[in-house]
Amino acid sequence: MWGVNRRTGTRARVESAALRLVADEPLDDVTVTALASDAGVTRETFYRHYSGVADALARALEAELQIIVDDNSALPATSVTNDSVFRAPTAQLVRHMDARRIVYRHAMNPRLHPQLHDLLTRYVHVGLQRHLEQHPEIAPRIRDAAPTAFGRRALSAYAAAGTVGVLEEWLMSDEPHDPGLLVDEILAAAPEWWQGVARPPLTSSRG
Repeated sequence: MWGVNRRTGTRARVESAALRLVADEPLDDVTVTALASDAGVTRETFYRHYSGVADALARALEAELQIIVDDNSALPATSVTNDSVFRAPTAQLVRHMDARRIVYRHAMNPRLHPQLHDLLTRYVHVGLQRHLEQHPEIAPRIRDAAPTAFGRRALSAYAAAGTVGVLEEWLMSDEPHDPGLLVDEILAAAPEWWQGVARPPLTSSRG
């Protein structure tokens, strides 16, 4: 047990140091030597757990993304309002991105580092695919049939890539940006069938 706690403590120090150093300078300028020194570990210990600085940074951000996925593991198929069921999880993701914006921006050259891009895409995909597996009835029909297992994965992957694409464009922009507006922009780009928006019943008028 002591050995497990020691490994966990080492990883926590390294990952905290990665977030701290990449907030101060571009990812490409942070060396393993500097990161290991800041975390109080040797290079040998560092490489026992990570393949490089980007790997340590991705592990640190992964812990925060996992919280978002866990917090939204049982969304309803349809909202109780006329808003998207993805409003809250999207806002949570945007808050994460906004809080870590300088870190993500320092990981761009000129696009987001592939390891971080893949990390974001994977976690958004996981959340969307879980939702679709829980509510397969919301999926559009393909060739007049419900999507296959691959079809559901494909629909989730497409939506995840689009979401991360919007986030990457936001990271590259130097224009002042309201996080609330970013949530609206992501939801506006999402297909309607994903949204789970409760529509008011149609009422007939009598002349």
